[in-house]
Amino acid sequence: LEARSRAVLTEQLIGIVSHDLRTPLQAVALGASLLTAAGVTAPQARTVARITAAADRANRLIADLLDFTQARLGGGLRVTQTELDLHGLVADVVEELKLAWPGRVVEHRRRGEGASRADPDRIAQTVTNLGNNALTYGAADCPITVTSTVSPRGFSIEVHNDGPTIPDDLLPHL
Repeated sequence: LEARSRAVLTEQLIGIVSHDLRTPLQAVALGASLLTAAGVTAPQARTVARITAAADRANRLIADLLDFTQARLGGGLRVTQTELDLHGLVADVVEELKLAWPGRVVEHRRRGEGASRADPDRIAQTVTNLGNNALTYGAADCPITVTSTVSPRGFSIEVHNDGPTIPDDLLPHL
C-alpha cells in the first residue's frame, strides 16, 4: 500500500512539473518568434529555426508526460480526431527527425492522397517514436524510410531501417 501511494505521488509530481515547464518553454518559443520578426541573417535564421523546433519538441514531450500521468492515474489517453493532411504531417515530423539527427538520411515516401481523419498529436508522437527507434537501432550508413499511405479504406504509416531484426523472443513484450 505504501509503495502504491509513493507511485501515485510520483506520477502526480511528474504531472505537476511537466505542466509547470510549459511556461518557461513558451518564453523560449516566444523569444525565437520575436527574433524572427525582428529580422535575422540566414545563419541566425537556421539557429532560430532549430530553437523553435526544439521548443516544439519539448512541448510535445511535456504533453506526452502529462498524457502518461493521466493514463497511469486512470484517465486514459485523449484522442481528438480531426481532418488533416497525413502526408504533410508526416513530412513535418520527418523534417524534425532530420534536424535532431544531422548526418543521417531520412526519406519520406507518399502513397495516395493525403486527406485523412486522425489525431495529429498521436500520429506525430507515433512517427517520432518509430523514427527515433529506427535511427537509434538501424544501420548508421543506411537511410530510414518513412512511408505514409492513404487509401479509401484508411491510412498506414511504415518506418523502415536496415539493421538487426528484433529477436523473436522480444516481440511479445513490445
